[in-house]
Amino acid sequence: MEWRLSVNPKILVRKFDAYHPGHIEGFVRESVGLFSSRGPLFSSGDKVLLKPNLLRGFAPERCVTTHPAVIDAVCRVLKDLGVGQVDLSDSPAIGSLKAVANSAGYGDLGKRYGVRIVPLTDPVPLVTEENIAHLKIAGSIREYDSTINLPKFKAHCQMTLTLAIKNLFGLVIGKRKPVLHCLVKNDKVTFGKMLIDIAKHVAPSLTIVDGISAMQGNGPINGTPYPLGLLAAGTDMTALDRVLAEIVDVPVDKVYALEAARIRQYGQWDLQHIECVGETDLDSLKVSDFKLAKYPVDISFNPFRLVKSFLKQFYEVGIKEKLAGSN
Repeated sequence: MEWRLSVNPKILVRKFDAYHPGHIEGFVRESVGLFSSRGPLFSSGDKVLLKPNLLRGFAPERCVTTHPAVIDAVCRVLKDLGVGQVDLSDSPAIGSLKAVANSAGYGDLGKRYGVRIVPLTDPVPLVTEENIAHLKIAGSIREYDSTINLPKFKAHCQMTLTLAIKNLFGLVIGKRKPVLHCLVKNDKVTFGKMLIDIAKHVAPSLTIVDGISAMQGNGPINGTPYPLGLLAAGTDMTALDRVLAEIVDVPVDKVYALEAARIRQYGQWDLQHIECVGETDLDSLKVSDFKLAKYPVDISFNPFRLVKSFLKQFYEVGIKEKLAGSN
């Protein structure tokens, strides 16, 4: 879907004061209509993958995961468009995908829309311009005609913000993610360049960012809710991230995925060449009190932390969930 990247991309932004299902559905329909002007995003019978942020199994109010109202609205619209199978997947840091999805409020998607929650499988090597060893992405995504990227707007203690581009790192399976954090030798821009390689490979048909209730502070897990009050959509992830960074007053060189996109010339990072649709006055959306991580941390993980994380994952998936299922 690289052809959807343009010199002057459009980004749709709308204000929302709550997760009202009808209003969110209207936004999704508007997004699909707007970005279908150069050809349909989805066709009847398509197999579509949804990629939300399902980092950990917390309730929606914690703002760790993409809100279920956004996922529900996307599923309703896809059903009305007559697409075929819709699946949802991610690679949580702790816990099984099914358990994390249930905690996030996604448990009834199968009953309501026939959506399958499926784990990522078939890791395949992805060649990068930085020659980062051991980067493997879920080969199972090749089964789909389209991917919809559904990130949560969050501050990030390592990458400053996690938005459209960063969300696709979840397509790297399981414990490969912390290993890759270490392999970039604490160079956050190099890590960002790896994210660009993943973004190019996945090339989502559409990205919708959940920023109605964002996470500020020590994200991506331990931050606090922030009423940013918006949804944003686009087909150019760089342009989308650039507009959202501007809204919370973070410069390009501090959002390392964006800086990598600028260096690689991937997508449009220059605001003067991005057209905002919906809320056309970007200044009216800007906030000055969105807090970033107070103490940014290195991109690499301490090896003892990796061992602790592995043991916790083993307990959550291998023991705790099996015990719960036997009760």
